[in-house]
Amino acid sequence: MLPRYVLPIREPGRNINLETKPKQVEAWLTRLPLSNPTEAANIMADYLATLNQIDVAQDTRAKIIERMTPVVEDIVASLYQHYGSVPLPLLPKQQRNADLARRLLRELADNYKTLLLDWLKRRFHLFGGNPVPLYLQRILLALQAILEISFETHDPVSEGVWIDLHQTYNYALRNGMRESIPESGAKMLSIEQIYKATLLLALADPYHFPQAELPWAKDIITRFGNLATINPAEESVKSHSGLFIVEVYTDGPPTPITRDGHPTNPRWDLLLNTTELAKHLALISTHLKNKEAADRIGLPDVAQDPAYPTMLRRLKLNWGASLQRQSLRRKQANTHDFEVSFGLKSVLQLISPAATEDTIHYGIGVNESPPTILRCKTMNASLGGLALIKAGNATIQIRVGDVVSVRQNKTEWSIGLVRWFRIPSQGEMCFGVQLLAPQALAVHVRRKDNGRQWSSLLLQPSPNTKQLPMLLSQPGCFAPDIPAEINTPQGAQLVQIEKRIEATPSIELFRFQMHSLGKVTDPPPPLT
Repeated sequence: MLPRYVLPIREPGRNINLETKPKQVEAWLTRLPLSNPTEAANIMADYLATLNQIDVAQDTRAKIIERMTPVVEDIVASLYQHYGSVPLPLLPKQQRNADLARRLLRELADNYKTLLLDWLKRRFHLFGGNPVPLYLQRILLALQAILEISFETHDPVSEGVWIDLHQTYNYALRNGMRESIPESGAKMLSIEQIYKATLLLALADPYHFPQAELPWAKDIITRFGNLATINPAEESVKSHSGLFIVEVYTDGPPTPITRDGHPTNPRWDLLLNTTELAKHLALISTHLKNKEAADRIGLPDVAQDPAYPTMLRRLKLNWGASLQRQSLRRKQANTHDFEVSFGLKSVLQLISPAATEDTIHYGIGVNESPPTILRCKTMNASLGGLALIKAGNATIQIRVGDVVSVRQNKTEWSIGLVRWFRIPSQGEMCFGVQLLAPQALAVHVRRKDNGRQWSSLLLQPSPNTKQLPMLLSQPGCFAPDIPAEINTPQGAQLVQIEKRIEATPSIELFRFQMHSLGKVTDPPPPLT
């Protein structure tokens, strides 16, 4: 059975003026303004879209697309310089470049789909080798790149991408080509390796990843992704963790079999088994916790980063299909308004005491601009968090793992962490907040071992809970098992920092105990 692709209806070539002869194509490429990637991308995307709408000989189309592919890849790489690794949400010009890269890759994938179907519909193939594995690989690589752009920019996945991915791999699987590595391909990757890596990245839940950690997850997939397997689903599959169903006729990612209630069908359902992969991540997490050298357990040097074990644990839970909510979401019958501000510097300013001559100004410099406060509405709420939506053109930056302050009706600021965000459209943003504490103090904390001090947040738990206070700081300021002195407007207290509870690229969260020799002293003199 051929892959079921949606492609435009083609017209005779004589009705559309397009350069398709080899010398014409070469001349056209020399005129392409590659120094302006935005303009070049628009021109190239229009050319590919038009080419896919006309009837040309299969051999002619193949030569054109093979000549265009490296040029498209160079343009996409140039566009990435304008939107990749920049603060999110993207500015309008950056967003246009990301959208343009997706469009260009989609047009390239559509042309390879046309090449594939035209070849498969031929009754006889008299000369040359079999280009089908190459076409399958190129389709998957283009669609994979489209998904990765969406994941990196936190945009929605374009319609039709998932079903094209599933259809392409399913054809390779059913026709014995899933392990094929095209000899003329630019990347020495099999069709299954590309598809499996794409599924695993989606199941890692990239909208919950800080920007700096997404390359770590992709590296883990490259190193250990072979431990996951894909096969046709059996008619009766026992429900347990680590199994995901791929429905090849649906436009969506795999779903855990524990959430998928309908019977499976071996003819069109696939089963992704990540059990061994999740077990291996649990094993290397244990070795990493025991301070074993990263290279001895197959990890890169960046595994020494305090945030790396948290990332591994998240991958293990997601790929083991065992990450579950601790409390149910409650959709609000009537939305509520919240004030929100992002980033440690802004939060420190918001909760610092009112300015007087003898007040310590925690986190505020002489020329600091006031923090940006957004007004957001609730989407849903749970016992430990909120899902909020922001509309409007206020320019803000948001990062997964960053600290956020929220409040209603001018009450005290509650403190939380951004756990995920998505950008459904320009100017709109949805994000989730895990609440850590109903109130906090802005403090200075001085390490007793080296004398250095930093502005931090002292998170104060609700009086109705048994939770202990926590310390939230910038990354790299403190470490477990060190003494420190917390300075507040009420005085100084000697404490022992005990355990790092969480680390992200934006903050670190510690548990601490009051030192047995510690006592409150007079307030410190104002900082100068």
